[in-house]
Amino acid sequence: MFESEIGRQGMESIVDTSTKRYEVTHPLVIETLHEFPALRFLLGNVTSESMGVDNRPDGVSRPVYFLTEGSGMFGLKNPDDAMRWRGIFNHILGTARQVYYLADRLSRLPNRQIQALGEQGYYIPSLVTIRPNDLRDFMFVSHAGRRQMDEYAWHGLRDAVHSTGDSGINTYQLLQKEGAPALFLDLMRVEMHADHLIQSARGDHFPDMSDNVLTYPDWTFGQAPTTLTERFAGLRKSGRADPEILDALERCGTSFELILRKIVDPDIFVHMTHAGPYDWETKIRQAYCVPSGLTLKAVFPGYIAQYPPVS
Repeated sequence: MFESEIGRQGMESIVDTSTKRYEVTHPLVIETLHEFPALRFLLGNVTSESMGVDNRPDGVSRPVYFLTEGSGMFGLKNPDDAMRWRGIFNHILGTARQVYYLADRLSRLPNRQIQALGEQGYYIPSLVTIRPNDLRDFMFVSHAGRRQMDEYAWHGLRDAVHSTGDSGINTYQLLQKEGAPALFLDLMRVEMHADHLIQSARGDHFPDMSDNVLTYPDWTFGQAPTTLTERFAGLRKSGRADPEILDALERCGTSFELILRKIVDPDIFVHMTHAGPYDWETKIRQAYCVPSGLTLKAVFPGYIAQYPPVS
């Protein structure tokens, strides 16, 4: 997608500019950024010194470093910083894995299944134009403003970097400022203002297939694969959104899951949540770890448990 907009040479130049700006030096991280240019939107700079000690988000007390520029979700050099933000990165990569699997599966449906989905109210043109790599790459950056949001809420930071306490707005503004593709800005509709997303629904479903392919895998992966029922119970407990909004979103997710089971595959949930491991995900996770000198097992033990290395 990036190359189609500006060409390979232009993309190489943009990535090189980002690596210099954020002082990315590890060869694996640089290689990974060139292979997956969307990850450049997750780079950032943080304070050189600790700004205190805090035990959020995982209950482990460790030194805290505040974001000073960018996203601060990838290329983290301080071990404490990398450990502190590994949870949201794990969520991003786990969701991206499920997005990729589901998008790839739907992109190869026979015409009879495509027509059957259309008869259920899903917009056929949005189904036949699905591009798995594009949706996966968008998922990489869909939570780019989450660190800004958490630092805004947890530490009361109010500055140019921490301008709002809304991850969706933060992400959209960051992507817009950094010249993200128009597709990414358009797809941010699934992350900005859940009530607006609900307004695009028709009854109990989203007609646009991209909306479903991005939300359903997100709602079925927290820190590991989970069911819609379990995930929404957690979201209600955390108070992340009004109960009425969460109820409406869960209905859309449940409706989509039932249709997938009926038309595409009765075991679609099992197949999606057991997809992988993909080489691209393992490489990106390794690239998250190496600048701080941490191991894949130390940072992402759940991933290693789900996908033990082949000896």
